[in-house]
Amino acid sequence: MSTPHQLRRPASPEAIDHAFGLFNAKAKRNVDLSQYTTYKVGGTAALHMTVASIDDLYLVSAVLAEVELPILVIGRGSNLLVSDSGFQGLALTIGGLADYVDLPNREEDPDVEPIALFGGSVALPVASRQSVARGLTGFEWGVGVPGSVGGAVRMNAGGHGSDMASSLTSVRMFHLRKGLEAHVNAVDLGLRFRGSALDDHHVVLSATVDLEWSKSQEASEAELQEVVRWRRENQPGGQNAGSVFVNPEPGKVSAGEVIDELGMRGLRVGSAQVSEKHANFIQADENGSAHDVVALMAEIRRRVRDERGYVLRSEIRLVGFEDATDPAIVELLNKDSEVGVSTIRLEQVFDKSSTGNETTDGTIPASVLSGEVIRIVDSDVSEEVLDELREAFGRDATRDITRDATIVPITSATSNPTSSTKVPDAEPVVPAERVVIVDDDLRIVTDDDFPADTMSQSVHRAPTSTRVAIFDDELMPSGEIDSDGSVSGAVIIDGTAWTELSPLRRFINGAKQLVNMRGVNRRKQLLVVGGSLVAFVVFVLIVLASPIVAVRNIDIEGVKYANSTLIETVSKSLRGKSVLTVDTNAAQKLLETDPWIESVRIKTYLPGRAVIEINERVPVAWFLGVDNQGRVIDQDGRVLAVVNGRPTEYMLIDGTGPNLIAGAMASESYTAAAQLAMSLPDEIRPVVKSMGVNGPNQVTMTLLTGAVVKFGEPVDLRNKLVNVVVILRRQDINQIAGIDVSSGTPVVSSP
Repeated sequence: MSTPHQLRRPASPEAIDHAFGLFNAKAKRNVDLSQYTTYKVGGTAALHMTVASIDDLYLVSAVLAEVELPILVIGRGSNLLVSDSGFQGLALTIGGLADYVDLPNREEDPDVEPIALFGGSVALPVASRQSVARGLTGFEWGVGVPGSVGGAVRMNAGGHGSDMASSLTSVRMFHLRKGLEAHVNAVDLGLRFRGSALDDHHVVLSATVDLEWSKSQEASEAELQEVVRWRRENQPGGQNAGSVFVNPEPGKVSAGEVIDELGMRGLRVGSAQVSEKHANFIQADENGSAHDVVALMAEIRRRVRDERGYVLRSEIRLVGFEDATDPAIVELLNKDSEVGVSTIRLEQVFDKSSTGNETTDGTIPASVLSGEVIRIVDSDVSEEVLDELREAFGRDATRDITRDATIVPITSATSNPTSSTKVPDAEPVVPAERVVIVDDDLRIVTDDDFPADTMSQSVHRAPTSTRVAIFDDELMPSGEIDSDGSVSGAVIIDGTAWTELSPLRRFINGAKQLVNMRGVNRRKQLLVVGGSLVAFVVFVLIVLASPIVAVRNIDIEGVKYANSTLIETVSKSLRGKSVLTVDTNAAQKLLETDPWIESVRIKTYLPGRAVIEINERVPVAWFLGVDNQGRVIDQDGRVLAVVNGRPTEYMLIDGTGPNLIAGAMASESYTAAAQLAMSLPDEIRPVVKSMGVNGPNQVTMTLLTGAVVKFGEPVDLRNKLVNVVVILRRQDINQIAGIDVSSGTPVVSSP
């Protein structure tokens, strides 16, 4: 078997010809890959195949067993840059094989678990919107990431306070080089910040995510719109692949901020330019050069390293640049490591799936669960990796390993890598109820590693066990306390032996034991408790009547559009009231009469502070009424404001609408037009002039070229919009006079 580095080398013309013959017309030669990437630059693939079934994957595996070829699995191409010289290997795009969504339905089964299954080819925004529409929460962040579910798993994509690792439980994968299909638990994927153990030969067929049932679907919808709004306001559209570099210190130092501080916003190299809107984005000109993009990446990386000391890591997959002569570009290609613990572990999962050597729960060998000791051996692994394994398996990486469990150090003396054995000459130990062995490469990072940065940085949350304190009374002696104040026996307090506690702590715990052993007069205890309760009630009454706990300071959060006069009136009604008895429900209901306000939460804090948290509705579009005044509406068609003039910061819905007052609901067609405006992908939005309502229940969209898109009645709009987006991606907009998708089947007319 060749090394991973060798497999990335361009294939020889002879190998390409041989593979092409083996595919028997299933694959095509010299296919332009720019059409599959959001950069829309780059060369061709020597071989390209669209995978339509699981049999196609086995065919690819069979060909790879005969011919050494580098592989490229293309998702939605939103983090991919292909060299101008192309890719001398086999590029795969996954078709309908992995394009499905399976969501639980609580209306049919009230007790169903909130677990969703997404095919690897499904776009993250689609997965996000459909999960919210089904009443699920926890995947809203995905609406702002244009990639596929499979790509998101591979790079542990995330944003807006979450990522794949926060809810991913398992994936179904196909190993192209081994011809094996396996169900892999998330813990075996080596998920880390913007990375994983997955390689080019791993195809993600599906991903299972554990979500939650939403308490307020409206709040989840609002969160979707907030993510879309933030992305639209803070990130550019056009030809780019999102963030170029991983943040050098996640949660602390942003790559975009560093690049901006060094004055590189707007920096240009040939046909590539650092975005004026976001310094961690690189825009490619139409018909531009991939070499210009990567040269600009190398220049940014050099300046940041020389002037700030940070070595930036590319978030973009660079394909076909392996023969680059520029050392700066070669440095961009280097991975953190070719083979690590997580890589080896993932390969072992596939090996076990073929031999039937399954574990009890898919992650932990049965011998460990039964209290036996695991000896891990791999004589084919270098000493450096063995040292890494020794370190990883020799410590409590999850803070959840039973303290008396014994782990045998790794050795290369034994030939059987899965054999279990007892510790020789060891004292007998009580078998652990459960032993979890985790290494740092596989440990899903948590907030302790990367603090939250709610809009630009992911927060990684992993399902780890709760840390508990264990007070084992059965091991306490019956009244035997040693002269030094310690108790004879094993007392474990949060993993700390009694004798390791401070003298004061030992004295206090010893005193408690003496009181329990000698006993206390029951009647005296009742009198003390009763007197304490009376004193407490008197104290509470005094506090309630005291001006010390009256509301004096009021903080308002989340306000942008809401009526300031109404907010001030509510604030006055709260001032002077006790924080313990003030009627916050009435104040909340009064504020929610404002059309701009969707929900309100009022919290009080001792001694005299109140916080009013306002969740506003998001304006999406506007239309003109008969009275020549503009009506601003949200995605639900609710009129948020009636204004004089033209609020051009929102999408126009062309046509003369009814004279609705603020708070009223627009008709179904106007609501549908607003939802279409909200759902436009960033790449399409710049070419859209306006939405429109033409006649009864007829929704349209006008492009900047004057071409009109007819959606017809407001039904099945999502699929209709998908058809329009596909057409606009594949055809020159200047060669389109109109698009009619009203029947569901798109019809394109030429000028």
